[in-house]
Amino acid sequence: MKKINVALFISEFEDTFSDALCSGVIKAVKEYGYNLYIFPGKFLDSRVSLVFNDEYSYQNNCLYQFISEKNIDVAIVCLGNIGSQLSVKAKKEFVSHMTVPVILISDIIEGYSCVTYDNDTGMAKGIEHLIRVHQKRHFGYVSGPKSNIDAVERQQAFEQVMWDNGISPAEYRIVEGDFSYTSSGVIEQLLDSYPNMDAMICANDMMCYSAYQVLETRGMQVGKDIALLGFDDSPYSGLIKPGLSTVKADPALLGYEAVKLCESTIRGEAEQLEVETSVVFRGSCGCEEREVMDKKADILNVQAKMDSLNHTLVAISRNILNYEEENEEIYSAILNSLCKIDVQGVYLYTFLEEQEYKKGDVWKRPECVRLRTYYQEPYARVPDIEYQPMPVYYYPVEPGDVKEVQTLDQRIPFDDIFRNHFMRIGDPDIKVVTLLYAGETQYGFMIWNIKQEYYAYISQLSYQVSNVLKMNRLLHKKNRMATALEESLQQVREKNMILEEISKVDELTQVYNRRGFLNSMKRNVILKENHGKHVIAVYADMNNLKLVNDQFGHEEGDYALRLIGQILRDAVHSVPGTGEVGRVGGDEFCAFLITDREDGERALRNSIDEITEQVNQESDKPYYVSMSAGMKSFICSEDVNISNELEQADIDLYVYKKKKRKNIMKNN
Repeated sequence: MKKINVALFISEFEDTFSDALCSGVIKAVKEYGYNLYIFPGKFLDSRVSLVFNDEYSYQNNCLYQFISEKNIDVAIVCLGNIGSQLSVKAKKEFVSHMTVPVILISDIIEGYSCVTYDNDTGMAKGIEHLIRVHQKRHFGYVSGPKSNIDAVERQQAFEQVMWDNGISPAEYRIVEGDFSYTSSGVIEQLLDSYPNMDAMICANDMMCYSAYQVLETRGMQVGKDIALLGFDDSPYSGLIKPGLSTVKADPALLGYEAVKLCESTIRGEAEQLEVETSVVFRGSCGCEEREVMDKKADILNVQAKMDSLNHTLVAISRNILNYEEENEEIYSAILNSLCKIDVQGVYLYTFLEEQEYKKGDVWKRPECVRLRTYYQEPYARVPDIEYQPMPVYYYPVEPGDVKEVQTLDQRIPFDDIFRNHFMRIGDPDIKVVTLLYAGETQYGFMIWNIKQEYYAYISQLSYQVSNVLKMNRLLHKKNRMATALEESLQQVREKNMILEEISKVDELTQVYNRRGFLNSMKRNVILKENHGKHVIAVYADMNNLKLVNDQFGHEEGDYALRLIGQILRDAVHSVPGTGEVGRVGGDEFCAFLITDREDGERALRNSIDEITEQVNQESDKPYYVSMSAGMKSFICSEDVNISNELEQADIDLYVYKKKKRKNIMKNN
């Protein structure tokens, strides 16, 4: 009998709700023998992840289009999480594009199977406890988005308890939050508008965590000055001080129950299930605080994983330095580093061409992709331990374990990314799909077979792989440019020398910057073949830059600076000899000229004046561009102090600065 292939759409593993939901789904698919493919596609409502603050996280939304009826039988969509702030119309539109049967979690749309919390019972018990045990009468309520079914039901439960206990609307206030930790603004608003409030209820724990911070800044003690009640019983709720009283709503149960609906949903039946909730009382409502179990062992376990992860991230980055050309080896090098953590399998796909995807664009599903390389754990590996100084665990990767796919065999139909002759199918098959992108550019994706305890690290690893691919592309482009330059310069410079030269050029004027100029001048002055020759050091300053900026704008000021660089460069090159020009400050330029002419200084000054006049006559600008230039002549030798000679030229500059043109307009 064919196994059922289940897709699970969540926001991100860093979200505690999504992580717990996955646990329930994984437990159920193992019991039922289904295959599971998890797509952490972020949020559909343009929210930015609080963990990574990535303005391009919308790129991950395209993961929701990876499935089709050819590779997936049913999709479990946590719509209440990935689209909690979408309108009902937008939610229906999103779900309608699915080509497979759908089961919704934490949301209800007519005609679809749904699994939601029993929001009424737990919420009502928690509020009744505040009223009857702690004698609270003045309530503030922070709801979730009005477009979210859980938020609506929890607010209705709150209002019903108020009614049942004879608490009038004048004795409570309601504000709308967004289920996130960034709800401090509405909490501040609530506290300001209702100073007599003695109990605050938030529609989820995340907003409660924000309330803790707001109340602390106001000098209010949670559990004493004001009671606080949340919803979800997230992992941190038992650790925060005082512990958060909250409605225990287990996301794992939502996931587990959703899997139980798969077969009936595939048959076309639409069912609705509710998961029970209960209340956990802790110090935030005024109850006596209980001891929290020592989490030291768990913390050390997480720390060990983080240490290994950090070393893996560094190793992945280091590989980019060894592969400056775009070739197949970069992909296998990435996996060789990546698979030193406890990964059972990973497959690296790229799109046939890099895809540019901007927010608001329609993502086009590719027909084929390339499987570049893959790793399948050959046996259950035992980690090696290195002390640096803390223990870091490395899982051995033997030569040949990471497989490079031959170019002719790389093309895989997009519908076959989970099923092809390169992939090992687990029993059951549980894999995670992550996108590889940087900015608006999508490179491909990875399919992971890894233990659930590592799910929280997958995003970081995927980001790092994306960065390596981006850097590899940039280095490849750089090398192509370097090759073209090498050919035009008769291949006299190495690639690194080209980058070195680029780093010495002033971006605005395209003459040397301070560093480049000083290096060039010193190199030429001490050159043996120049010993005994006359050198002219020039220190120049553009006249009236501030007036140009003030009267015509900074773009014109930039144009004038470029013109000064051009005039000085043309003047230096017009006198027989060797010389260079550099911009050493805002409107300050330096130049040197090594020449055999004894009257070189006079010739150079005349050339500057002539070219300045010619350029201004040919220019259609209404203002006159000019400079004041000081000069100092000396003889080339190894003992010359370049800085001293330029200082002398600078002193000479101020003599000529007194004679500068006062008015910048040509017609004056």
